[in-house]
Amino acid sequence: MNKLKLFAIAIIFCDIGASAKKQASVFITAGQSNADGRVYNTEVPDYLKAGYGYLHFKNVTNASNGIFEKRTFDNPKARWAFCDVTNYHIEKALKKDFYAIKCTYGGTSIDTSATVASKPVWCADKEWINRTGAYRGDINTGKSLTKSLTDGFADCADITLTELKDGFDVKAIMWHQGESDRKQAANYYKNFKDMINYMRNAIYMKTGKEKDKTLPFIFGTVPHKSRQYSREVEEAQKRVASELPNVYCIDLSDAGLQADGLHFDAAWTEYVGKMMYNKLVELKLVKGKKVKIEKP
Repeated sequence: MNKLKLFAIAIIFCDIGASAKKQASVFITAGQSNADGRVYNTEVPDYLKAGYGYLHFKNVTNASNGIFEKRTFDNPKARWAFCDVTNYHIEKALKKDFYAIKCTYGGTSIDTSATVASKPVWCADKEWINRTGAYRGDINTGKSLTKSLTDGFADCADITLTELKDGFDVKAIMWHQGESDRKQAANYYKNFKDMINYMRNAIYMKTGKEKDKTLPFIFGTVPHKSRQYSREVEEAQKRVASELPNVYCIDLSDAGLQADGLHFDAAWTEYVGKMMYNKLVELKLVKGKKVKIEKP
């Protein structure tokens, strides 16, 4: 092979490498109420009050049009979650446009028989999902939150992300859930594992990137103080983390809760957000420095 051809090949690979570095980062948050957020905006950290400069945000729980929006904290009756803190630190580290997709619903389980019939569930059984379809705000037309997430991601990819000049790269799924499965805790190991695999495969089918078959999945455990804590659920979560590649557990066993005995208080919501961010940095999913944190 002559020098001219070698030079041309080198240029191509340099272009590919440069393009990969410029790809917009995408982060996904999912789960039940502690992922949804249960602290009112009246207690939002001061640094979040100004909003974001680079974040493009989309909640795909109830509807999905593939168009990202701004994330603000002006409404005192609305609430914030740990992912809002995580996104703040991602923005400070990246200093460029990035995308966050959220799909959360309070009081929801993975097992179809573990919660009330009026709520959607995270069940990932393919036959069941094909029968019921994605939840889109009406339980009568669809019950699967897992499909809400994956279809919502697909819409965001088709309408917005694939139109980006340098493309996009899905970095991780951040998850908190487990309380509502306590009544069917014996099934949680299989249900949790199947759900992670379903999400990863659906994202891979849209991106075509081999790495997304083992997309990083980061979750926090249910606090032991929670009146819906289940040791069997926690053990199942940790077992899945030990068996599936790129599944990471953050120990939140001593997390502080609100008076309801269920939901992170403001200090712990912020703490969990920082813990999630530091895990992203540790896994080199965000190029930045870990933030200093003190347990509340």
